[in-house]
Amino acid sequence: MQHVELTIPLPDALHEWLIAELTDLDFEGFVEEDETLKAYLPASAWTDVKRMFVEGWLVQQGLDPHFEERVVTEQNWNAAFEATIEPVSAGPFVIRPTWAVPDPEDAGQIEILIDPKMSFGTGHHESTRLVLEMLPHFVAPHARVLDAGTGTGVLAIAALKLGAASALTFDIDPWAEENAGENFALNGVQDMAEVRIGSVEVVPERDFDVVIANIHREVLLALLPDLVARLAAAGTLVLAGLLRTDADAIREAAAQEALSPVRDAAEGAWWAVALQRAA
Repeated sequence: MQHVELTIPLPDALHEWLIAELTDLDFEGFVEEDETLKAYLPASAWTDVKRMFVEGWLVQQGLDPHFEERVVTEQNWNAAFEATIEPVSAGPFVIRPTWAVPDPEDAGQIEILIDPKMSFGTGHHESTRLVLEMLPHFVAPHARVLDAGTGTGVLAIAALKLGAASALTFDIDPWAEENAGENFALNGVQDMAEVRIGSVEVVPERDFDVVIANIHREVLLALLPDLVARLAAAGTLVLAGLLRTDADAIREAAAQEALSPVRDAAEGAWWAVALQRAA
């Protein structure tokens, strides 16, 4: 099958934001390079409307709307990116791909093995690190965890390694089912974790002690009422994938759901927050 490859000049901090937008437009793969994002979708799905969307999105960010496009054959577009991934520390965790040699200096940290494919969540992005640093404050032994937009499953795995009893995850990206499932097995948590493909409607369960959503502002605002509905009375909702400039909008939306911030953190341009029901 032929695919269209877009090569988009883009600051690193905006990569995941645009990836989230393009995923909703049938794009199937991404490769992140310094100041450049490559995005792929079936050639039959590439239209002038989508081209105009990408151009318009870039203009909204104050960027040059021009990008390159070419037709390529199908491949694992993340293969080159995967080969560059090295272990990274975040909070009490060290995230390592299976092909990387363990560092003796990381011996005291909780190891998470992640072999990414098309999914987001290697620990290298600020938003993932912010959640990993926050989870130890809220994941209690035997907790029930829900992970929205699980990607590689890294955050669910982290929660389970902190003592959670179970992690139910979901993602709209079909790649996540295979990738998260493989990573659950790599970390020996496959009996405690489940991945479902779809949005929040695939989770009828309620009363989760911790709900995690590392996505981006517009999706989080749309999902917020449904995520809150699945939260236990004394549970914690951890939101990330947000820019510092999103903080006011998220706090306002949370207040409408009777949630109050109990912890927040920032790294670079990125911000995360933990919310609980007001007393």
